[in-house]
Amino acid sequence: MVWRQRVDKVGRYLSRGDLSGLMAEVHQFWTWQRTRKRLLAFGPSHPETEGAFWGQIDMDSTRRSAWTSAGDLGYWAFQRMCNERYPAMMDLILDMMKIPFGEPFRGLVLGCGDMVAEYAAFTHPKLSFAEVDAYDVSAQSIERARKLTDESGLKVNYHLSDVNEVELPANQYALIIVFHAFHHIQQVDHVAQQIARALLPGAVFYTWDYVGPRKLQFSERQSFYAQMMLQLLPTRYRRQLDGAIRQQVQRMSPDRLSPDEAISSDQILSAVARHMDVIWQHNWAGLLYPLLEGIAFNFTSSDEDQDLLRFLFSLDYALCQAGEVEPNFTITLATKRQTVCG
Repeated sequence: MVWRQRVDKVGRYLSRGDLSGLMAEVHQFWTWQRTRKRLLAFGPSHPETEGAFWGQIDMDSTRRSAWTSAGDLGYWAFQRMCNERYPAMMDLILDMMKIPFGEPFRGLVLGCGDMVAEYAAFTHPKLSFAEVDAYDVSAQSIERARKLTDESGLKVNYHLSDVNEVELPANQYALIIVFHAFHHIQQVDHVAQQIARALLPGAVFYTWDYVGPRKLQFSERQSFYAQMMLQLLPTRYRRQLDGAIRQQVQRMSPDRLSPDEAISSDQILSAVARHMDVIWQHNWAGLLYPLLEGIAFNFTSSDEDQDLLRFLFSLDYALCQAGEVEPNFTITLATKRQTVCG
């Protein structure tokens, strides 16, 4: 495929530090895209879908406009992480678990929110969970989560609590999940230590989270590359929920964020590695997050849009692997650290 050949070239330009060559390759990609569109010209392009997201912004619309909502970015990242060895995350988690199956397990979610992203892991047909403990600081989120899990038949013990102060029992849980919540925790090292303590030997800790600069303040290099790519995107991809066309990649003002937004995000990777054995990990989105956040909903399922997303994903991978940009997100699986006797 064309995008694979171009990504190989991008990698070579990065290894040589050839920024002008890199940008020439990007421009050539866009020329190819425009030519391809004229040749295909089978009919009208896919209708714009941003109108569906106007109006009152709720959790669903926030998810749809988030950068990860574009195409199969999350799946592609997972496939990179496991070298395409597993069809889905739960298959990898199941393979990682080294505890006896048969007896019902106990699970834990920290920063559970509405449980939309987590509950399926605890209702997997190959796993039997007797109950799940779930912690969150928001009573409203817990009520939404309770409705979801009650309908699914999953027994969940909800705790309205500040996770920063959590004290967990030792050797208790077969699966612990922190999904898009670790970056809201200030006492990152304490929580990572508690997670390690609470894992059963052979159990699994899974997190998918923001690990970039604090308070979502993109680094200079992240902003530089994202701005270059934004300028190359056609207008139809740069439309925001309010209808305005994005012209600049801008850091969010810390004054507009919640007090705990990305408060200690840059400590997460080191804290997890300090207290647990990291088995699988993919660190990414140094380009994708600042570029696509808030405009991802413009990408449709058309071949043209998916080819473009695949190119951006692979460019992001090449930039992060080469150290040109720092990753903003991680997908990490870890286990309880084994003590060495002797």
